[in-house]
Amino acid sequence: MGATSCCDYMQCVAFRDVSVSPRSAASVKPSSLPVGELLEKRSPFRVPRYQRPYAWDTERIDEFIDDILNLLDSGESDHFFGSMVAIQITDHSQASTLAHEVVDGQQRLTTFYLLIARIVKTARTLQHEALDAGDERLAIRLDIFAEETSNKYLFYERYDVEEGRKTLEPRLRLSKEDDPKFRALLSDTPLNSSPRASHKLLQDAYDQIYDKLICKLLGESTEVSEKFKELQRLRESILWDTFIIHIVSEERQSGYRLFSVLNDRGKRLAVADLLRSHTLEQLDGYPKLQEDASRRWDEILAEGSPIADEFLVDYLPSMTGGRQSPERLFGALKRELFNLSPTNQAEAALVATRTQALADEFQKFQLIEKGQWPYLALERDPNVSDWQRARLKRLVVTLKHKLSLPLLLAARMCVGEREFAELVHLLEKFAFRYKNICDGHATAASKHYYSMAKKLRQAAASSDSTSTWTELRTGLRQLINERAPDDKFKAQLVEKLRYDHSSQRGNIREFFTTLDDYWSWLQMGAQGSPKYSSGSVIDIEQATIEHIYPQHASPGDKNPHLEERKHRLGNLSYWDPRDNVTAGNKSFSEKQSLFKLSKSSCTQALASLPVWDLGQYKSRLETLLQDACKVFVI
Repeated sequence: MGATSCCDYMQCVAFRDVSVSPRSAASVKPSSLPVGELLEKRSPFRVPRYQRPYAWDTERIDEFIDDILNLLDSGESDHFFGSMVAIQITDHSQASTLAHEVVDGQQRLTTFYLLIARIVKTARTLQHEALDAGDERLAIRLDIFAEETSNKYLFYERYDVEEGRKTLEPRLRLSKEDDPKFRALLSDTPLNSSPRASHKLLQDAYDQIYDKLICKLLGESTEVSEKFKELQRLRESILWDTFIIHIVSEERQSGYRLFSVLNDRGKRLAVADLLRSHTLEQLDGYPKLQEDASRRWDEILAEGSPIADEFLVDYLPSMTGGRQSPERLFGALKRELFNLSPTNQAEAALVATRTQALADEFQKFQLIEKGQWPYLALERDPNVSDWQRARLKRLVVTLKHKLSLPLLLAARMCVGEREFAELVHLLEKFAFRYKNICDGHATAASKHYYSMAKKLRQAAASSDSTSTWTELRTGLRQLINERAPDDKFKAQLVEKLRYDHSSQRGNIREFFTTLDDYWSWLQMGAQGSPKYSSGSVIDIEQATIEHIYPQHASPGDKNPHLEERKHRLGNLSYWDPRDNVTAGNKSFSEKQSLFKLSKSSCTQALASLPVWDLGQYKSRLETLLQDACKVFVI
């Protein structure tokens, strides 16, 4: 979207949708300007205390970096980076009295400052390299480049008239909690570690920008002069080829009102609301179709705009194979679904049909997102068991793998129940191993998911999905091989699956109950593809984690080797909900009779052990790890 059209659109929103008096409307001034001009010319920016802390996670920073890389590759000169709302305030303690209080857009603005700070730090590093290489002239150029960048875009001279002093201040001041960390990053000075999540996110963003953007751009060059050229190209591009809509209000009341409209938490500018208005406007002149479409939108928006927008965020990549930032979601959905201007009944009917299809997918999405099976009784395949249907809740709720929702939605709309069930269990095993245990990068998995979602829909249109399923498995297997190979998987299972790590107890239950479902196949030698037994459905939330060597052993039963390992994986098992027993802190010999009666094969096997000592612990742990590598495979 070009800068001019964005500005026109934002002005339209600012003056049409904000309920302000004519006087207040006149105080709202939107303008489209390059990021460089925004940072250099505008008065200092401040984030009010009430604003949330820095919150961009790895995925959002990856999107930001991808946008920058695409900008550099494409040679665009008017790349739109969203909007920012500010209130113009007066600070009489300064010689220049104007400042801008950031009401909306602090995440994006903060990230731009971190990028500029990284460019300055990299220039200083290259300056030292040039001096080491004996190129004094290049070192001077780098010194001037770093100083100019810092003094123009990161800091400004603040004149305190009352105190009678001059200081160098950052052009952006964050909330009270985040500002010390932010200042430390801008000035490249150490700061004592803080447990605040926002401080970690700021540091992660700062590091990510260097590792994934600057290193990528400079990494191919060996000469310092070539690296400098790339750094200059990066700086000029982000400063003068990227645009932000800067909307300034001179009145605090209208500024907050504008924020409530533009902020993605505000109902009136929710993407679903905008799409509803757009489609119903398209159906003007076709009252019956307009009425039908209105009912469908009422269904989508019944639980509120935020719920509908959550669906649209996952629906778009399910269709197009790629996720969009919140700022671009409406435009992308409009282009994909409703880029129409009906001039006859047939064209209007197409708008209504697509609205109906959107409502149908929303209903399926709601079920999937809650872990509820999305096939009606009449649609069900007799060859799909309740055990298979129960895996969806495990994937989405127990493992919290919401990343897979776009792919699951596409599969629900394109394949039969049997194929859908196979996909769910495939993703369950992948999510447990790749993401929950080995901390595999979400971006790599999501890109594969989105691509496969789009291909599933395309394959459904041609009635040939065989190659798509093969490609899906191949891609997941490659991700496992690259980021969750056997040695890492086993090491992470030992490190993570500890009872004293309370956040991991869901993963511990998933681990043991899944191995239990494959127990017969494992005991028969684990030949061929993994085969599960679907005879019983375990309510994983009701399963109880069991310590083989007790948590609180009596003084006479204490074993120092097992005491230090009591919360570790090798000393854990579980009670099936049907066992209905409480072993408490009984010794191993006292619990053997209970183990023997357990419905869990994994737990039942413990009854055959003569003793429970360090040797048995190590042997069982190794078996568990080997079995896990056989079961959690693609």
